[in-house]
Amino acid sequence: MTRPVELGGLGITNLQQLSWALNLRWLWLQKTEPDKVWNFFPVHAPKQVKAFFSVAIVSEVGNGKNTCFWSDRCLHGQRLDQLLPHLFAAIAPRDRKRSVFDALDDARWISDIKGALTLEVLAEYLELWDFLSNFSLQAEVEDVHVWQFSTTGQYTNKSAYEALFIGATSFGPWKQIWKSWAPGKCKFFLWTAALNRIWTADRLARKGLSHPTACLLCDQAEETADHLLVACVFSRQVWFMVLQTYSLQTLAPLNDLSFFDWWMAASNRVDGLVKKGFDSILILGAWTIWKHRNRCVFDGITPDVSCVVSVIKEDLRQWSFAGARGVSHVLALGNQVV
Repeated sequence: MTRPVELGGLGITNLQQLSWALNLRWLWLQKTEPDKVWNFFPVHAPKQVKAFFSVAIVSEVGNGKNTCFWSDRCLHGQRLDQLLPHLFAAIAPRDRKRSVFDALDDARWISDIKGALTLEVLAEYLELWDFLSNFSLQAEVEDVHVWQFSTTGQYTNKSAYEALFIGATSFGPWKQIWKSWAPGKCKFFLWTAALNRIWTADRLARKGLSHPTACLLCDQAEETADHLLVACVFSRQVWFMVLQTYSLQTLAPLNDLSFFDWWMAASNRVDGLVKKGFDSILILGAWTIWKHRNRCVFDGITPDVSCVVSVIKEDLRQWSFAGARGVSHVLALGNQVV
């Protein structure tokens, strides 16, 4: 629920991660504006925040006075403490925070080596020596620190918060659901359907709960979310009759696609206000089919295609009055055909 909507969540702010993002700001200011008077005080940030910050910026070395030699990503975009772990372990702890300027001044980094000179340490020492032989400081140029998660290279709270979700799986139909004109309850239903969280018979069975043996609308197959919304012959009749009213019958489902695969494929075949109207129709149609199915379950009514189609058409008129421009456009096209 706290993931961004494009990653399958509801976009509810995760307060802990927001706090981490704001903590990153203090570390950023400490690094990029060292003349601030409060920089003399330690910045208390959780270890997770410090670890994230260490990979979030890349330093471009100028005079080397504001870049840490061992722990900043300044040489080939790498941190020396990670690139040369054996050599770093041989550095005296008090010297591990030297700036690039201090470390290169009279090759002071060499005299900082206090640990045992093992074969690994010597090999990494020679590797670093070779690299630094072609490296020089620019006395008149300030160090530049680049924030990796924004196009400008500058820290923003938004980019820091979103970066904390890197690696999460993207959510394909998020635009169709959340960017379409529809009441929130209808969008929420489509969101749960996309995550396979609506209480159809197959899910009830997995939870060991009482469930119908077959789809109540067609009595021909097991009820799943995709079957109910697009594969069921009842639903297909509904979609064809509704879309035919507005001259969109060519977009009606024909193959055994999942509901959201059909939705995205059909929606990509139109554009402009027709696309907006079509997306709203699909949200309303799915919501109405679900409500009709529930009336069959709880009230014992008989499935009625014409009833569902009538409800959808009436609700579309109400949505048009409420300001759905795409729906109004599609309804106007339907009236021209009539």
